[in-house]
Amino acid sequence: MLLAFAFILFFYRLGSYPLFDLDEPRYAEAAREMLESGNWITPHFNYELRFDKPVFFYWLVAFAYQWFGLSEFSARFFSAVMATSSALAVYCFGKNLISKQYGFFSALILSTSILFIGIARMSITDMTLSFFMTATSLCLFLAAHKSLRWWLAAGVFAGLGVLTKGPVAIVAPGAIFTIYTLLIGEFKRCLLNRWLPLALLICLGIALPWYVLAYQQNGHIFLEALFLHNVTRFSDVVSGHKQPPYFYALVLLAGFLPWTVYLPAAIKRLWQRAKAHQSHIQKQNFRYLVPLYAATWALFVFAFFTMGNTKLLTYILPLFPALALLLGEAWLSRTEPTQETDETPSWKWFTVPAWMLVGACLIGGFLFVTRMDQLLPREAQGIQGNGYNLAAMLALLAGTAVTAWLLSRKKSEKALLSLTLSMAAILIISMQGIVPNVSKAAQGVMMDYLSRTGQNPLILYEIQRPSLTFYGKRRVPRFVEEDQPELVQELNKNKQTFVITKSAYLSDFSHLLPSSLKVRILEKGRVYSLLSVDKAP
Repeated sequence: MLLAFAFILFFYRLGSYPLFDLDEPRYAEAAREMLESGNWITPHFNYELRFDKPVFFYWLVAFAYQWFGLSEFSARFFSAVMATSSALAVYCFGKNLISKQYGFFSALILSTSILFIGIARMSITDMTLSFFMTATSLCLFLAAHKSLRWWLAAGVFAGLGVLTKGPVAIVAPGAIFTIYTLLIGEFKRCLLNRWLPLALLICLGIALPWYVLAYQQNGHIFLEALFLHNVTRFSDVVSGHKQPPYFYALVLLAGFLPWTVYLPAAIKRLWQRAKAHQSHIQKQNFRYLVPLYAATWALFVFAFFTMGNTKLLTYILPLFPALALLLGEAWLSRTEPTQETDETPSWKWFTVPAWMLVGACLIGGFLFVTRMDQLLPREAQGIQGNGYNLAAMLALLAGTAVTAWLLSRKKSEKALLSLTLSMAAILIISMQGIVPNVSKAAQGVMMDYLSRTGQNPLILYEIQRPSLTFYGKRRVPRFVEEDQPELVQELNKNKQTFVITKSAYLSDFSHLLPSSLKVRILEKGRVYSLLSVDKAP
């Protein structure tokens, strides 16, 4: 059943919509250029060096291209695989430590949270990193409570994580585990042993060879990029991704829906049980220790990325498995209560949030259906009047209402399944008639302009559209006003060059060019325009 849900949520019509600017095409194109050039060490995007991330995700996408051909499905395939693997890892972990039902609950909660579904269906590194960090963290818990040999498996997953997105893959799980061992008084046994250095050697053995080879090929350029994307991103704002301190609170509130409303019940339950902290440790009570570890994990990831100055909504994805494990135990307490009668929050901690969610969905659904053209005017063009948005809202309302009703009748297992099924139904509806149409409305103009250029030279002025490089399978330089000398030099290379820019920049663009370059407006759209720049004979 879990694999069936995973197929629907992560793989259904995975390639039915184009890659979304700005990030997806960069990873997809870098993998394509890797295959084209045969250079599997140094990534390139737009035929220029790209060291934003290490190489492992590019390798995965390149392998998918070799297996399935060049397509959106191939570009996203391994993100969906890693999402499925994360759900299975949570299930197996919960099943073996507590019960099959607990593992199932936690895996379903993880799989049906909005942000997790969204990133599982995107060709970006975050889901792959999240899986490796999740696997590392789960192995470390098993090292603390089952066998220290689990350190070796943790080293393997940490090494692959470092090869995917850098040192954060080992720093975060290591810090979480250290804090947890201090909380349970097992720091010396768990960390000061021969297995830790062996795990570090394994991690370095997996990750270090590529870093050495990349340095040999690129020298100081690689080191500067490594410093920028692993240190400067934390200490300073990179690529304009500046957000307020409460940014991740909002991301968590929306991204973990529909389960966010039940988190207070899980937090209350853990807080109540912490009163007998030492007793639970002595008894090796995993119904307490697993939620304690999950809470430590979630709090650290949230605090760590909140302190960083560069903030992207995808950064906190690694805390979602922890929240699922935390909430899964609280939900399990409704069906399999523990012996302690004072540890389980009353039913109102589930029923009241459930009915609040129904009210929020009612208001949000009304605004989505009736005000879509005002809230998201460009995207609304793709779905207005086709009925899919209304069907999605009705499925959401029905699912949340049935869930609230079942909880009020103290049928928690059926309630959880009801909410899970409604999320799957919404996903199917969205993939049938919302996401592909919204994508077409958002990117259709660009794809039309690209098709009209044939294989002729194309440049962008004051806009970013990496998807044009991927779909055009050629270099598409981008210029801004400050690049006027380089822009003129590029235009002088060819007899005719096509240009895509915003319609508001037409006058500014024309004034930058010398008289030897003639500008023709081929199409002036409401937002974007297609130009032709001809070099005088």
